[in-house]
Amino acid sequence: MLRTKLSVIALALVGIAAMAFVAYEILAPRTLRIAVGPLGSSDLRIAVAFLQALQRERAGIRLKLVLTDGTTGSAKAFNDKRADLAIVRSDIAMPEQSATVAIFRREATYFVARPGAEIERIGELRGKRIGFNSQRPATEGVLSRILASYGLSGDDVTLKPGTPQEILQAAHDGEIDAIFVIAPITDRMSRRALHAFPKQDDKEPGILPVTEADAIVEQYPVFDTLEIVRGAFTADPPRPDQAVTTLAVTHRLVARRTLDESLVSELTRLLFSLRLVIAAEAPSAHQLELPSAEDRGAKLPIHAGTIAYVEGETKTFFERYGDWFYLGVMGFSLLGSAAAALYSRMNASRAPLSLDDDMELLAGLIEEIREAENPEQLAALRERASGVHRDTIKAVAITQPDSDKVATLRFLLQELRELLEHRERELRMAEEARLT
Repeated sequence: MLRTKLSVIALALVGIAAMAFVAYEILAPRTLRIAVGPLGSSDLRIAVAFLQALQRERAGIRLKLVLTDGTTGSAKAFNDKRADLAIVRSDIAMPEQSATVAIFRREATYFVARPGAEIERIGELRGKRIGFNSQRPATEGVLSRILASYGLSGDDVTLKPGTPQEILQAAHDGEIDAIFVIAPITDRMSRRALHAFPKQDDKEPGILPVTEADAIVEQYPVFDTLEIVRGAFTADPPRPDQAVTTLAVTHRLVARRTLDESLVSELTRLLFSLRLVIAAEAPSAHQLELPSAEDRGAKLPIHAGTIAYVEGETKTFFERYGDWFYLGVMGFSLLGSAAAALYSRMNASRAPLSLDDDMELLAGLIEEIREAENPEQLAALRERASGVHRDTIKAVAITQPDSDKVATLRFLLQELRELLEHRERELRMAEEARLT
């Protein structure tokens, strides 16, 4: 019997442990590793601000930083499965098995031409000297692709790599004819490049956007397009004087394609619902945007969870965990059935309840009480009588006997109680007489 009881207790404990594990898996925050770098970059500042916002909001998703030396390192960490998310630049190294969650920012590509250099179109850069920031990754590769799209090769132009300060100084000194820029429109480098060339005969430097950007994107899908609105650089006079479309490179938050759709959907929701909070600490977060979910066959795929968020098909709590609840109910049902079976088996091993046996015990106790010779014997009999009384009441509740048996039991119990009290008085009086 003890073994059976222990089995029931063990089964109950296993059920409780299983419930606790399922509850923890459902309700505990999910931590995702995000690869980002380098130190001091705007990508890292946004990631840190997002991480802190999730902690303050006690969100169901948390982030763990995997620091890298840049977007190439982030892509490698992603491919090596050291990260679930990564912030990468699409034209440098899009990780395998990744899908876009959000576009962190678009960086415009354009040329700033020296006044008097007679450069009105990109095709007129032939024979000119072009400076570019060699500290930015893949800048020369992007420049070469753009020039090739306009029929220019490396032999047709003179490339002058250097640091931003060296390029700006070369422009001021007249050593270059154009500056190639890859930067957000609002970036400081954009404005510095625009004012690097001195005026010549009251002429301002010219801005040459990549007007054939759509054709280049068709050929190289890792790029994107960006509209430079009228007056984006200066308002008076407006520069450019009309809105133009140019080529752009994108920094993207990507997630592993196998990552749960509902998890990525919730991550996307949190990112954009907390955008203003993030931007308070990392202003570049204002450039965050959702990818277009219209092109399901895009060469840079969008994660299914982000598409669900964009299209308003995010699953509710019960839609996400309904299967778990169903399995939990089934598990409890099986657990209850097993416990009931064990309990029945345990009860089956007991001797069956018998009112006739209980009545015989009561009659025997009455005789023993009459013959008790001292208070000690009577106390032991009283204890036995209490146990028989409890068992008798339980037997009556379970077997529901007829009225004759109930009347007999009531008589025996009444007789037992009165006899105990009478015999106690007799033994007490006898003891007092002996002492006197």
